[in-house]
Amino acid sequence: MTEIEIWREERRRSVVEFQGDLALIGLHTIYEPMHIEGIPGLWAPKAAREQGLTLTAQASDGITLDGELVEGTISLEADYTVVRFSDSLTAVATTQPGSDHLLAVYDAEAEAISRFESIANFPYDPEWVIEGRFIGKDGERTMAFAHVDDAQGSLRHHQSPGDIAFEFAGTTYTMTPFMSGDILILVFADTTNGRTSYGLGRMLVVTPDESGRAILDFNRSFLPPCAFSPHFNCPFPPQQNRLPFEVTAGEQKVLTRE
Repeated sequence: MTEIEIWREERRRSVVEFQGDLALIGLHTIYEPMHIEGIPGLWAPKAAREQGLTLTAQASDGITLDGELVEGTISLEADYTVVRFSDSLTAVATTQPGSDHLLAVYDAEAEAISRFESIANFPYDPEWVIEGRFIGKDGERTMAFAHVDDAQGSLRHHQSPGDIAFEFAGTTYTMTPFMSGDILILVFADTTNGRTSYGLGRMLVVTPDESGRAILDFNRSFLPPCAFSPHFNCPFPPQQNRLPFEVTAGEQKVLTRE
């Protein structure tokens, strides 16, 4: 298999994992101690500015952590502690900029997984491997991104340590990435969206080297998580990331069995 074939197979495999994108069946904001329909336990936010949740349960609830029944109150570290309700149903505390207390619920037997067939891709084209440059910004810069499920006009501020500039057809474009953990991600739109690719846009991981050289391999542009589950709250491409031309490379759309 070629490198791009391996990448595509890893992408296909990742979305059907037990906590892959297709398995997300709920994303709940925990703003006070509360019960959630369909799962047992009392869920509560940790203290203000402390990410993660607490769970209070009885052994009769059948919730397990590391194979042991949960009885009493436990702490859930964000994006780390996984609790299990059954062989297929799990949950983990998670966060987004502006939301430190979220609960993601996954079902490894979700209908979306059974209906999933594959991910359509544009043909590989080496012309879409473009050299750009990273333009670092001083200080702890954040940039505002609107998100799919937020109220109109509401913005979330993501860490964004710089911009990515590249040239296409004689014109220089500058796009703004955001940090996700240690990864720099561009969420971008182009004129294929809603026609031959997913309507909201796509994403691309960019890894600048120490000199600032940044390779944009659009053949590895990928669908955002909300293409697989409507429960994700994905960022919209900001205006500067909306390209006025077709990017005929990378993932196009989710293929399902009808």
